[in-house]
Amino acid sequence: MTISTEASKPLPFSSALGSLIEATDAIKNFRAIALLALTFIGAVLVGGLLTMLAGSMSSVLLGFLGGLMAFLVMFYGSNAVGILLMRDAQGQPGLSLVDAVLVSLYTSHRLIAVVFLEFLIVLAAMIAIAIILFVCKIPVLGPVLYTLVFPLSAIVLGVLVFALFYVMLPLAGPAAWSGATVFQIIARLNLIVRTKLVSVILLEVLLFLITTFVALLIFGVVGTGVSLTSGMSAGILGLGGQMNMYSLASGLSSGSGYIIAAGLGGGLLMAAAAVVPGLIFTKGVCIIYLNATRNVDFSASEASLNDGLATVKKKAEEARERARALAEQAAAPAAPAAAPVDSLHCPSCKAPVASDDVFCGECAHKLK
Repeated sequence: MTISTEASKPLPFSSALGSLIEATDAIKNFRAIALLALTFIGAVLVGGLLTMLAGSMSSVLLGFLGGLMAFLVMFYGSNAVGILLMRDAQGQPGLSLVDAVLVSLYTSHRLIAVVFLEFLIVLAAMIAIAIILFVCKIPVLGPVLYTLVFPLSAIVLGVLVFALFYVMLPLAGPAAWSGATVFQIIARLNLIVRTKLVSVILLEVLLFLITTFVALLIFGVVGTGVSLTSGMSAGILGLGGQMNMYSLASGLSSGSGYIIAAGLGGGLLMAAAAVVPGLIFTKGVCIIYLNATRNVDFSASEASLNDGLATVKKKAEEARERARALAEQAAAPAAPAAAPVDSLHCPSCKAPVASDDVFCGECAHKLK
């Protein structure tokens, strides 16, 4: 996939707000609807069936495998939906469901790498601040230094956490769906954090409100229907007090046939109800990413990141070579000590003599 660029000027914030409303048009993308529905339903079926088997066999490993398989279905399926919606937001031709899934299987691992690197950055910052705080334990000078360290550390950690949870993590998906590599994603999100942090956060708050309103509306309808149907089922099917949320949630591993059927059917219903809010949120973050990157030159940021990585790699190589040289020097055999010049002995009495002696000083033996 290639990254689409816009030739128009960057949108003002008011226009970005208006474009965000277009996220509700995601419900018109029938391929995305079908794929996300299949993803949710597939995750529920895989996780539910393996959970049922784990409950009947009392196998913790099988239960863990069910959760893992459900996560993988959700992860790759939702990324495939994101790829479809990103192409829609970019105005590019759509992909077939099979092609979207194949692209997701090929590229979605980039998100795992990006998330891992982002948490490493935060962890490195916290370790650096912890070291500085240990320095602040110095008597007399420590409290004075802590006066500056405390507010600066609070600002650094606050900005990092906000950048991580409001920019880096939400927009990493759209960046990957647009075709960026791992280091391109890091460089671009880093530039967005430095230049458009506040506007991106405001747009995400608005997207959250839109998605929440739609979700409350849909789940209100579904919840009302589930409540009425559960009451009628309890009376007609003779289930009594079994038709409650706890019984339905735990009915996959134990319960009567009706409870198991209601648990699976209710899970499928909730998964289908989550399709529309999920589509709106996914297309919304795609729009936010495209607005934040519209007509922005990332070459300098990417080049800076590549230079930094090259410097780190060079330093690591130099350290490795130095360690190798020290190891070879330590393993080399020591050179034999030179024999002292005056180490001759008298052949008669074995007393030490000098090289220029004519007679031995002990026994008067003639040496020359």
